[in-house]
Amino acid sequence: MDRQEFLKTCGMACIAGLGVASLLQSCTSSQYVTKSEIEGEYLKVLLTEFSANKKYVLVRAEQLNFPIYLYQVTPTEYSAVWMECTHQGAELSAHGEVLTCPAHGSEFDKTGQVMQGPAQSNLRKFKTKTDSQYVLIHLS
Repeated sequence: MDRQEFLKTCGMACIAGLGVASLLQSCTSSQYVTKSEIEGEYLKVLLTEFSANKKYVLVRAEQLNFPIYLYQVTPTEYSAVWMECTHQGAELSAHGEVLTCPAHGSEFDKTGQVMQGPAQSNLRKFKTKTDSQYVLIHLS
């Protein structure tokens, strides 16, 4: 194999690898809830949105500028954090139990605590409670 053929083969392998990686990434779905509603001071999310394999959901409401990351700590305890980076205000991405900022790489844990900067402040948290059907996120 001559040099030109080698470079061509390596280049094609790299392009194929990038294509496969992007396809795999597109297979992972964001776990947005199918239905939520704001009632008074609460954002209501059905308890049925959670399962043994689904410990978190992303809640987006038309009235909110950013989604809320809602994590099931126990069957009756939930953590809700605002998905706005405290560094420069970019919308965070959820990757399991880690929230990452696409702008500068800040990372936060499932409870909104800073794990890696440049962000220095934790995320805004919301109080939560449950009733027989819903997780209720207190918005004020």
